[in-house]
Amino acid sequence: MIKAVINVPAPRAAVFQVLSDFPRYKEWVPGCEACSVNSQSGSTTETTITINSMKRIELGLRFDAQPDTALAFKMIKGKDLKAYSGTYRLMDAADGMGTVVIAELEIDVGMMAPRFMVDKITRKMMDDTGVAIRAHIQKMGIQAAPVAKPAAAPTRRHRARRLLRVTKTSAGYSVWLMGETHEVKSAN
Repeated sequence: MIKAVINVPAPRAAVFQVLSDFPRYKEWVPGCEACSVNSQSGSTTETTITINSMKRIELGLRFDAQPDTALAFKMIKGKDLKAYSGTYRLMDAADGMGTVVIAELEIDVGMMAPRFMVDKITRKMMDDTGVAIRAHIQKMGIQAAPVAKPAAAPTRRHRARRLLRVTKTSAGYSVWLMGETHEVKSAN
């Protein structure tokens, strides 16, 4: 499985909307010639998508959505690939400005090409998809707004436990170490 992290400067709901707007995939998904919805029931959508990259491929994909959180997909029909599946998981960016998309993709082409070559092409495809989704969202005019952080609960300050205290005295030093006091005389 190939993974990629895509930072998108837009709110999570907007990113999810773009990812789940299947008929508009041809506007931004690299190599997508067409994507049509065949059926939809609850959070499950079945589509037919045509991708023209190194070879023209038509796939039937089932998408299972968890709104604003994740979008999983799996090949349900197609003759060119043995398997095609993955997920897009969405999280708020740590700085509160945008969305982090964790994309995972597994492709099995059978004996058509060596695994290392498929992995290299898949990584490139995922990088291109990241660039494309950011450009599409920018073209749509969607911008990230700071996420309102919940008010922090008041914290109770605890005094640090003291392990060592050294105090200078007229005769030398008084050393308190983990509950015991020791007197150290100066070498004058």
